[in-house]
Amino acid sequence: MPSAHFNPGQIIFSEGDKSNEAYYLVSGLVEISIATPHGAQSLAKLGPGEVFGEMGMIMDRPRTATATALEPTLVEIIHEQEFESYFIQNPQRLHAYLATLFERIRKTDLLLRVATQNQPVPPSQKTEGKREPAYRVRLRSCYERTGSPHKALDLTITKLPFRVGRAYFDTAVASLARNDVSIEDHAPYQLSRNHCEIDFEHGHFVLRDRGSKLGSIVNGEVISMDSGKITARLKKGDNEIVFGTHGSPHVFTLNIEELS
Repeated sequence: MPSAHFNPGQIIFSEGDKSNEAYYLVSGLVEISIATPHGAQSLAKLGPGEVFGEMGMIMDRPRTATATALEPTLVEIIHEQEFESYFIQNPQRLHAYLATLFERIRKTDLLLRVATQNQPVPPSQKTEGKREPAYRVRLRSCYERTGSPHKALDLTITKLPFRVGRAYFDTAVASLARNDVSIEDHAPYQLSRNHCEIDFEHGHFVLRDRGSKLGSIVNGEVISMDSGKITARLKKGDNEIVFGTHGSPHVFTLNIEELS
């Protein structure tokens, strides 16, 4: 399978280009953006294991967005005539592709529900020529404080969006999950399989609900579909996040440190 390396800032394909191939992201980070009258608007940032660029190829239409490498990036190139055989011969890649599709469907469904309830969802925007500061983001469990027997978690977030969900016990279903951290939970469940995600938009870190059943509590504020608000801005320093409702054992601290 042919592959290609891209340097930071290098364009993989541009909006309006002819669609002849799709890409499997082996390593690195890719931003998908579109041109608007107000400049480039970021739609998504993709990490390893994601497939992109296939829709234009399948529908035989020009590219509807631009893909840009944000860091040293390696992709496998999937040509149109090899698309089906590529996934048949690579079951792990097929699982990754199906997981990507399900995540897109889930997000589309959530946006439709939000639109139906007339909740504004501001798009992420990219400011041209402005260098974003570097941050260190650390997520730590507070199980020792809540007295929960769950395994302690302490990790540094290195990709965005960073997706949080409940651990799957069905391995066949788990292979289709797009969670970056899966937290073990037991009935009555506080965490949903696709619970929330941490992202960066409009110059701020945010926690965004992914259509969870019970939502989350961010610095005392309830974030859920039922509350009418699905996104909460995170502050620098320590943020307290409760995955689920008041009384949930899944209490975490998210620390955001701006680096000099």
